[in-house]
Amino acid sequence: MAEPKPLSVTVVVPVYNNADTVVAAIQSALEQVPPPAEVLVVDDGSTDGSAAAVRQAFAGDASVRLIQQDNAGPSRARNRGIEEASQPYLAFLDADDEWLADKLALQSRVLAAEPSVGLVACDWVRERPDTGERVHAAAGPPWSRLTYRDCLVLNRFQTSTVLMRTALARSLGGFDATVDGAEDWDLWVRTAQAAGVVKLNRALVVYRDVATGYSKDVWRVYQTMHRLLDKHRATAPQGFRTIEAWHHLRFFVALYLMGERARARAALAAALAPRLRWRVPAATVAYLVPFLYRRRRRRA
Repeated sequence: MAEPKPLSVTVVVPVYNNADTVVAAIQSALEQVPPPAEVLVVDDGSTDGSAAAVRQAFAGDASVRLIQQDNAGPSRARNRGIEEASQPYLAFLDADDEWLADKLALQSRVLAAEPSVGLVACDWVRERPDTGERVHAAAGPPWSRLTYRDCLVLNRFQTSTVLMRTALARSLGGFDATVDGAEDWDLWVRTAQAAGVVKLNRALVVYRDVATGYSKDVWRVYQTMHRLLDKHRATAPQGFRTIEAWHHLRFFVALYLMGERARARAALAAALAPRLRWRVPAATVAYLVPFLYRRRRRRA
């Protein structure tokens, strides 16, 4: 039987000191059926032998190309991959995550059938490195079409779940390094302004929840969120102040539960600032209470 023709997909794998996991991540991409046409591994100045591990594991595979650069952060590493991609579809895979079977095939079908859709994401499972236990994300309808407003309210998918059109990613300027920590969320919001966004509610990615991950510094992510909201204030839909108040409230809760009481008070003070304080009741009812309820159900 003839080998299936590779999908017209470039996979971008940014790497920074991921020698222990990057080979498994790339292998999960190559094991897709059909496989992607190319995998661009962008080593962002690793010092732990990540580049050597990739060279040794994939020395005979012409579809895997290693690109090395000085450390510049996750946005610039992914943007290097976007610049050098040769295929019309573009997938992102973090070097400590893995894909499950059929991920690319299912998503590619959506983009091929729906010209108005620019990005297809999916659900994920969460793997805890200490036990290997995999916890499924919350179930929902088979698929969801997400609006610009939906994407402003919450970052609804992981970077490793995304397949999008390469031309669209380039036209949007790729990831914005000034909001590293929320750079993925920012790109999804900008994508939703320009094209359709669909999420398959099927777990096709293994996301490793590592304590040292870039987004684990909640206070840094909160500060970055301010810049993200500033970017979108001028073009935001009606009710944006309620969305802003909600984001300050959710970080207040997160920081409070983490025991960072002074920073929690700062987030609450931002929600209660004169510009937003009258939106707090609506934000609490529309977003905070449902969010906490869903979180409680997931943990139960």
